[in-house]
Amino acid sequence: MNTSTQTPSLSVERTDFTEILSAEFTCAKGFGVYAFLSCHDIEMLYNRFLGDAVPATVFVRLFVKRYK
Repeated sequence: MNTSTQTPSLSVERTDFTEILSAEFTCAKGFGVYAFLSCHDIEMLYNRFLGDAVPATVFVRLFVKRYK
């Protein structure tokens, strides 16, 4: 049986990404990310982040700054 180590790694990265996103929303807007975005929106944003070449903190900071 072949097992993939990619899934747990991506899962941790997704969790870290969501924590960074929530912390940034809390700091900038006063409420966590789930007050503004759905789980699906966060998943789509994470997938967009994977295609970018910037660190998560920079990506998230720019996103939250531009979010209205």
